[in-house]
Amino acid sequence: MERTFTAKELSRFIGKTTRTIQNRAAKEQWPYSTTPGRGGEIRRYTLSSLPPDLQLLILKEGESRQPAPASMPAVVLLPVPQAGTPSLPAPSPGVDGTGVKKRHMELALAKDDLLRRYRQHLDRAPRGKKKQARETFERAYNEGLLYPELFVRVGPVSWKTIEGWKLLKKERGDVLVLADRRGKWKKGARIVTEAQGNVLLSCTLQPSSPRISEAIRLARAVMESRGIENGHSEATYRRWLMDWRSRNHHIWVFKREGAKAWNDQCAYYIERDYDRLDVGDVIVADGHPLNFEILSPWTGKPTRMILVLWYDMKSSYPLAWEITPTEDTAAISSALRKAILRLGKIPQVAYLDNGKAFRGKYFTGADFEAAGFAGLYERLGIRTIFAWPYHGQSKTIERFFGTFQELERWVPTWVGNSIENKPPRMLRGERIHRAVHEKVMAGSMVTLEGAHRAVAAWFDMYAARPQKGHLNGQAPGAVFEAGRGDGVDPERLSYLMMSLDIRTVNRNGIRFRGDNYYHAGLYGRRHAVKIRYDLQDSGILYVYDQDDTFICAAEPTRKVHPAAAILGTPEDQAVLAEQIQVKRGQAKEASASARTFLEEEILPEHRRRMAVLASEAEAKAGSLPAPVPLDEAAVLAEVEELRAMNADMHVAGGDQAEAYVPEVVSEAETLRRRLEACSEMDRYEALVEMEAQGQMVPKQWQAFMKYFEMTPQYGRLRDYYEEFRAKMALTYQQ
Repeated sequence: MERTFTAKELSRFIGKTTRTIQNRAAKEQWPYSTTPGRGGEIRRYTLSSLPPDLQLLILKEGESRQPAPASMPAVVLLPVPQAGTPSLPAPSPGVDGTGVKKRHMELALAKDDLLRRYRQHLDRAPRGKKKQARETFERAYNEGLLYPELFVRVGPVSWKTIEGWKLLKKERGDVLVLADRRGKWKKGARIVTEAQGNVLLSCTLQPSSPRISEAIRLARAVMESRGIENGHSEATYRRWLMDWRSRNHHIWVFKREGAKAWNDQCAYYIERDYDRLDVGDVIVADGHPLNFEILSPWTGKPTRMILVLWYDMKSSYPLAWEITPTEDTAAISSALRKAILRLGKIPQVAYLDNGKAFRGKYFTGADFEAAGFAGLYERLGIRTIFAWPYHGQSKTIERFFGTFQELERWVPTWVGNSIENKPPRMLRGERIHRAVHEKVMAGSMVTLEGAHRAVAAWFDMYAARPQKGHLNGQAPGAVFEAGRGDGVDPERLSYLMMSLDIRTVNRNGIRFRGDNYYHAGLYGRRHAVKIRYDLQDSGILYVYDQDDTFICAAEPTRKVHPAAAILGTPEDQAVLAEQIQVKRGQAKEASASARTFLEEEILPEHRRRMAVLASEAEAKAGSLPAPVPLDEAAVLAEVEELRAMNADMHVAGGDQAEAYVPEVVSEAETLRRRLEACSEMDRYEALVEMEAQGQMVPKQWQAFMKYFEMTPQYGRLRDYYEEFRAKMALTYQQ
């Protein structure tokens, strides 16, 4: 016959109270049979009807853990290892052979002593006075009058707690039942199985980063569908996951947050030794989208512009900057020139961003190798280091931009540094904040010059502020002043920084950026030449032959005010000469503050650009400029030369020369030939300028414009062409 067990017998096998076994049997509806006994029927459970975990315990421990006689205290026996099975691990320090910690066992013995004395006190109480005796014992014990040594070890208890100890010991007959066994023999141990843990991890380690409670709910549903036991609480699963995360943090972050988060939080990082550097050895450059709006002088609309900054790595000192609509080579080279002048020497290394503007051919010279040209950094003797893509830690300037937000937050047109961190006026339904902002601004807007002034003032405050880290409490300005150079010749620096290109000479000179540059020295030439020009001021092209022989300095033939020496009035010439003198010849003090540097270098250049834009618009809106007077002697000489060529043709050609008829070229044919001779970029700029002038663009060239706007070349330079179109519209007042 199959063996049966009562709840009391089962409690001795698994170390639980009889009440716990009965509650579980009722909850899980164990099948049972009844037998008569004292006080009523006794429920008995067959071995096959019990849950699998209880069957396993009974089968493994049935022979080695027998119930003790009622007259003797039960002894807890450990299972005897069978042949071929691993033995139990040795108890950890502070734990005896029963798995109970030493301090818990001592406390259990003290409780047993208190229980024994409680029983003796009740035995001496007269019949009918038991309740009063219990209360008296409790009050005397908790006040320290009875057994003070036990009170120190056990602490205050009520008589009801002692009665509970009596029931526990009566069921088990073992003093171990009074010991603290929370944690399943070892505090902190988890009872989550391997199968449950795998399901938990598969539901938690997802790129969507689900909440832990969501992942646990999903894991429970998966366990149920797969037939995996799922009887633990959410707190147990959560603790198990947190323990796993603490030991596998790199896997947790990579799978839930991605490679960048893993790099920022888990990957080993290299520490720099800044004591090995001197001021100016390494300068860092990067672009930062400003978190406030500036009134654009090109479009007339509020715009978030880019701050291009050069920064000294040793002193953490902001050297020079440029504020521009886009991060382009012109802004970078302009800021680099100012940084070198501010530094007083040419740096040895430029630590650069990995963006396309910093890797452009103007700087690296990759597209000029065949022509013998070198990039800007190489011409200046600067070696370059490019930062790893998507690795902000490698650029020390990124930390500086985080500090720079201190200024941005105080600007009235602050727009926030993220989607979540916007000012209230930009949120939906914030009418009051929006009305207050409009009232404060009163229709005004931060100008480009005002932004330059604000940046310069904040840079001065930052440079005077003691810094932590490698500066060890020193101010960036003090460290920079101690290591700055003796100065750089501005004219020589400007020459070295001129960009290089190869162009072909035509009858109108050299076509460059939509304009014709002409000089008498180009007359009669039809070959490729090298040109050198300033990226910020392309008013003059220095032309060289293939063997680097200087030919001439060509100037634009169409523009009026920028070329005042040819087409402008005496007043225009005086203004232009003054601006060139300010830009080229003004000496900068190496120890000047950022605001002084702003007044002497940045603002004059900014005002010159704005004046050029305004003068071009005014000239186009008014009357056209007076034509350049022709050199009659040169024209007559050219006519005589053509007549001589015609005479030679008659002599050499005979009858064929008699039949020669000069070709008559229409205006449309002339336009076609001129446009076809241009590159696609120059052709598109010329057609945009024709549209701005109000000229009719033939359908053939309209189709070309649509085609060019779909090319990758246009997509990379979209911002440049949009600004060029806006500039042409402003120039011709369309």
